[in-house]
Amino acid sequence: MPARTRHGLTLIEVLISITIIALLLAILLTFYLRTLQSRDAAAARADRTQIARQVLERIATELRGCVGFDQIRFPVEQRLLGDRRRLAFLTTALPAAHQWDFLSEFEDLPPAQHDLTQVTYWLWVDPEDTGESGEPLVGGIVRTEKKTLNQFIVEEDDPLDVRNDLWSYELGYLEFRYYDGVQWTTVWDATQGNSLPHLIQVTVGFQPLTGEELEDRDLDEWRIEEFPFGDDFEHDDRYSIVVKVPAADQFFGARFERVGKQLAEQMGVEGLP
Repeated sequence: MPARTRHGLTLIEVLISITIIALLLAILLTFYLRTLQSRDAAAARADRTQIARQVLERIATELRGCVGFDQIRFPVEQRLLGDRRRLAFLTTALPAAHQWDFLSEFEDLPPAQHDLTQVTYWLWVDPEDTGESGEPLVGGIVRTEKKTLNQFIVEEDDPLDVRNDLWSYELGYLEFRYYDGVQWTTVWDATQGNSLPHLIQVTVGFQPLTGEELEDRDLDEWRIEEFPFGDDFEHDDRYSIVVKVPAADQFFGARFERVGKQLAEQMGVEGLP
């Protein structure tokens, strides 16, 4: 019988095989890296969404508990007062944890406190410095809380009375918009009767606001009458919630006051009867 001849791989066949294997490994590695990138992007977006949701829900919960000016007879300085970047209001709150402590008969009782809390949310912006691009430096959203029985005698150095917290340094954008029952506005300053708006839109974001937004120049192009909920762009890093204020006057008392104030300013008088 004739001997069988054995054929090996030629150099060209070996090179082709190595090239095919390398291409398959490259495709597999690329797929793996893109999968990791997609997973990391999804995880980062989920983290951001969770942070924004927690901040918005906390603000919304306290706004739902705020009370009107004519319901509490507090001084004018304690009414709901806000603009695009800052909002201060009175809200009901549960007693703090230290007020539930059991004390012996020989210990001094803690000072009495009101069930109302003055809360202020504001965006910290460095007024004296800007970034390399000239944009304002934003340090995050700050929450200020004041708890006291008498707002006239609060001691500013008592941590139980006044507290400032930097909620999230990642958040570089904050905006409030107010609805009086007929139209939206970016400034709320009602001083008579029920001083609460019907709706408040709260927007937070991770990309810091621009100098144009800080100075409200963007409202010249995106007028609030035509764009009550903001500009017409998509902002993937911003999150909004519209809060209905239960204690607002359903007969549009705040609306009437705002219109009366505008008419008074146009007529050049201090106020209308």
